[in-house]
Formats: sequence, structure tokens, C-alpha cells
Amino acid sequence: MNAATMNRRTAMEKREQDLRRQQFQREDLIKQLNKDVVLGSNFGSDERVENMRRLKEQKQRDQEEETRRALFENQKQKQDRQMRAQQELELVERMNRVRNDQIREEKIRQSIRKNSVELQELEKKLKYAYMNKERALQIQERQLQLQAEQIAEAEAIREMNKKLEQENQKALEQEQQIIEQSRAYQQSLQTQIVEIENRKLDEYEQFLKEKTMVDAIVAKILEEDERELQSRLEKQRETKQFIEDYLDERERWRESEHQRQLAENRKIEEYARLQNLREQSLKEKRKTMDAEKNQIYDRLASEMARKEREKAELEQLRIDLYQEEEEERARNKDQELLRTRIRKRLELIDAYQMQVEDKRRRFLRHQEDEAEFRRKMMEKFAHDEQLEQLNTQRRRMKQLEHKRAVDALVEERRNLMQQEYQRQMEEIARERMLEDYRQQVIEQERQRMLHEHASHLLGFLPKGVLRDERDLALFDEEFRAKFEASSMK
Repeated sequence: MNAATMNRRTAMEKREQDLRRQQFQREDLIKQLNKDVVLGSNFGSDERVENMRRLKEQKQRDQEEETRRALFENQKQKQDRQMRAQQELELVERMNRVRNDQIREEKIRQSIRKNSVELQELEKKLKYAYMNKERALQIQERQLQLQAEQIAEAEAIREMNKKLEQENQKALEQEQQIIEQSRAYQQSLQTQIVEIENRKLDEYEQFLKEKTMVDAIVAKILEEDERELQSRLEKQRETKQFIEDYLDERERWRESEHQRQLAENRKIEEYARLQNLREQSLKEKRKTMDAEKNQIYDRLASEMARKEREKAELEQLRIDLYQEEEEERARNKDQELLRTRIRKRLELIDAYQMQVEDKRRRFLRHQEDEAEFRRKMMEKFAHDEQLEQLNTQRRRMKQLEHKRAVDALVEERRNLMQQEYQRQMEEIARERMLEDYRQQVIEQERQRMLHEHASHLLGFLPKGVLRDERDLALFDEEFRAKFEASSMK
């Protein structure tokens, strides 16, 4: 393509030089004709005719040149269009080749990713890490739910205790009200007793007044009717007996009333004491019941917390056990993969050594075959030409001819073997190149998967996913610091 473009460019430059040369010639001719016109007065009609002829020829040549230029321009435009079409076609073909190469490379990469055991193991480990993360989130969610339940339960207990306190306070207020009522009743009784005592005193005073009046009447009667002393003495004795009986009865009543008041006071005091004892007993019972309820609630809460802890620990142990089993399986697979690689390398080394040994044997056999071939060919040529019948000079020349022919055949076989060996070496090199490309694709895909998923799985990655510092170099400083901190736990 470049050579054709250079040839066309050279042809165009040559045509432009020819056109410029013809233009210069035409200008020189016009100048010459102008000179001839100036000198026309000195020439005759023949010269004028000759000049006209020359002008006509020049005009014809100009027309021919113009036609040739137009044809050249048309040809040039046509060539330009063809060249542009060819360039566009080549560009389309090149783009198609690039696209096909990309599609083929992508298919090769997909095949490598699909069939790579290492990538499959990495994908399993990442899936396992996502599963561990999901389980950890579930455990954390369960713990948060348990904490919320414990908080709700504690709130319910506080609410229940608050209600109990309110009920206790209400009961205490009722008991206090009863006590106040009892005290008011006792005060009322005491007031009534005082009123009764006052009333008794009033009655006694009234009795004394009456007694004074009676004494006055008796004295008056004694003074007025001395004569009726005997009868009145009898009556006086009766009255005196009545008074004495009345006083005795009053004293007995006061004593019995005093005893009754004392008994009433003892009953009131006993009732107050019993009320106090009952109140203390109720307080003790409520306190005991509250303590027992708190103990029951605490025991239930601690039991529930213990069960949840045991459940979480059991779940964590299961996760740790499963993770250790997965890590053990992953390590076994990695070791098996490493052993497989080592075995393949040893097999390649053995195969290479066998190839070298086989090549050495084939080389020795080839030398033997070559010597045998030389001998047989020499015998054949000697037999065919019947060298024994020729003279010495001709025999030597024939032997040289036969030797050259045999050497040519040997060289041809040697070249064929060399070509075969070169083909095998190229095949081995191509296989190595494909293997290197495969390992490169696997490593690129592994780094892509790590870069895409590892930042979301920090703290849940199984051991061995990040191999060395080159893998850590894919991430920022914050990720490396967190990964090292989680690795040291």
C-alpha cells in the first residue's frame, strides 16, 4: 500500500513538472511572438502568415493541453476517489480485524476464566466470605433484637414496678386513711368520754346543788316542825339512805365507766397496734413479694441472656468450625493445586528430558541411518554405474559425483529434520506463550475480583485470598491498615 502511494505521488509530481515546463515554453513563445509583432513592420506578409499559423498551432496546443489537463484532473479525482475508497475499505477491514481480535481475545479470556480452577476456588472463597458476612450481620441483628427485647422487658419491669409502687402507695394511703379514721374515731370517743365526764360533773354539781337544797329543806323542816321530828327523822333516814345509795350507785357507775373507758382505750390501742402490725406485715409481704418478683425477673432475664449467649456462642462456634473446615478444604485444594502444578512441571521436565534423550537417540540413529544411507547409496551408485568396469580417473569422478549426490540427499534430510525440530520448538514456545498468557489472564481476573469484592468483605476474607504485598497494593492505605489490624486479632 505504501509503495503504490509513493508511485502515484511520484507520477503526479512528474506531471506537475511537465506542466510547469510547458507553461514556461508557452510564455517564452508568447514573448517571442510579441517581439515578432514589434518587428513585424520589417517583415513581409509571409512572416505574418507564419506568425498566424504559429499562433493557431499554439492555440491548438493550448486547447490540447487544457483537454489533457482536464483528463488528468478527472483521472486524478478518480484515483483520489478510488484511493479514499480503498483507504476506507482498509480502515473498515482493520476495524473489523481489531474487533474480531477483541472478540476472540474476550472469548479466550472467558474460556480461561470458566475453566480456571484457581479462579473457581477464589470465587468460592468470595462467596463463602459473603455468606460469613451475611451470617455475621444476622447475628448482629439478632443481638440488637435481643438487646431491644431486653430493653423492652426492662421497661415492662420498670412499668410493672411503677404500677406496684402506685398500688402500694394507694394501699398505704388507704391504710393511712383508715388509721386517720381510727384516730378520728378515737378522738371522737375521747371527746365523747370528756363530754360524758363533763356531763357527769355537771350532774354531780347539780346533785350537790340539789343536795344543798335538800339539806336546806331538811334544816328548814327541822326548824319549822320540831314536833314532827320523829316522823321526819324517819323520813330523813330514808332520804339519807337514798342519798347514800345514790352516792354508792354513782361511785360504782363512775368506777364501771372508768373501767369501760380503760377497756375501750385498750381496745383502741390494741386495734391501732394490730393495724400497725398489719401495716408492717403488709409492707414486709410486699417487700418480700417485690424482692421475689425482682429475683424471678432477674433470673428469667439472666436465663434468657444466658440462653441467647449460648445460642450466639454455639452459632459462632458453628461458623468458626465451618470456616475452619472451609479454610482446611481451601488449604487442601491449594496444596493439591500446588502438588498438581509441581507434578505437571516434573512431568514437563521428564518429558523434556525424554525429548532430549529421544532427540539424542534419534540423532545417533540418524547418524547411523545416514552412514547406512551413504553406504547403500554408494553401493547402489557403484552398482548402477558399474564403477569396477571404468578406469581409475572416471571411477574417481563418478565417486565424487555420487558423493555429492549423497551429500545433497543427506543435506536435504538434515534440513527436513532441522525444519521439523524448529517446528517442534516453535510449538513448544507457542504453548509456553499460551500458558504465560493464560496465567496472565488468570492473575488479571483474580486481581479484578479482589479489587471488586475484597473492600466489601474486610474482616470476613478467608486465609490465603490475599497472597502477598502485591495483592495489598491494589487497595488504599486505609484498607491495608484495617486488614493488618484484623489479621493481628
